[in-house]
Amino acid sequence: WKIWTRRLLQLLVLSLVVWGIGRSVRNATAELAMQQGELSQQAMELREAAAASQDVEQRLSLESQADELSKQAKQFWKPKPGWLILSGCMYALGMLFPAYFWRKCLRELEQTEHLLDVLWAYFYGNLGKYLPGKAMVIVLRLGALQHHPIKKTATTLTIFMETLTLMSVGGAVAAVCLILLNLDWRLSLLAVGMLLATLVPASPPVMRFLLPKLQRGVAAEQLAVWTRRISWRLFSQGWILLTVGWLLNGLSLMFVLQSLPSADLESTPWGVLWLSACGACALAVVVGFVSLIPGGAGVREFVILAVLTPVVGPTAALCSAFWLRIVWLLTELVVVGILSLFRFRPWQQVDQVAAVPAEPTHHLNQS
Repeated sequence: WKIWTRRLLQLLVLSLVVWGIGRSVRNATAELAMQQGELSQQAMELREAAAASQDVEQRLSLESQADELSKQAKQFWKPKPGWLILSGCMYALGMLFPAYFWRKCLRELEQTEHLLDVLWAYFYGNLGKYLPGKAMVIVLRLGALQHHPIKKTATTLTIFMETLTLMSVGGAVAAVCLILLNLDWRLSLLAVGMLLATLVPASPPVMRFLLPKLQRGVAAEQLAVWTRRISWRLFSQGWILLTVGWLLNGLSLMFVLQSLPSADLESTPWGVLWLSACGACALAVVVGFVSLIPGGAGVREFVILAVLTPVVGPTAALCSAFWLRIVWLLTELVVVGILSLFRFRPWQQVDQVAAVPAEPTHHLNQS
């Protein structure tokens, strides 16, 4: 019964993950369809104005604009696949840095695991963000490591450490980028607010204060050891690692923009484009996280649209938000699939068999 119950729970979790992913895709698709309908409506209005115009030159100009809008309505959302593949590679590479920081947190709290197992648990657990609330991320990561000798209390704490630090660094990256760009003071203020909202809970003094209160079932001596290891040195290393990860995520969004026919990037300096992509990407994820909406559905797209519209225009901004969602979803699923092939390693099974203690002789005699 335990085996069947576990399998049913795993099937239920997988079903919820698929449902959450599908919901996120539907929301993004609906927004894109709305934008496409607006372009078609504008083209129709221009044709009506051209038909009513008595000036031949003005009529030709209006018809040309209408044709261009009609073309955009059909082609503006179709990207070049090569750029999307490159975008997915940048996102996968960027996610390795927070995964590695999580492993450092695990090791600091004496939870040593093989790197592949940590990567599998990290990428698999991230699928939980597409479900209501944020608890499923913890459940999936703990479930991925359930057959390993870990302490769930310590591992849960490291998940909070990694996640809150990731959001803090994201808020800092967004604030710096948006302040340098000076696009909108409200966006810059929002980024600073997100930084402060996530920085305080992720600071070592607050973590050391909360640890004894959250982990009441752990011995005082063990808590003292863990508390000493939550240091500024660990978090400074995390800030360096996670900053690199966020910059790679910004490259991922920038490559999505490069793939879109509707994005006129020739007049935009490369540095401005990268800062815009990094700021939009970081702020969208942080605001989506704070919103508690599964996967930040709709919230991410709205933030990316608000940040990128002054830089690349509303059409390219919305299309990039839609395709970034698709690319990141597919990348996460592909990476989870690849890592699952390496989960059961022959040497790991041998080690597990060798680690099983031999049954005492007197028990055998009694039986």
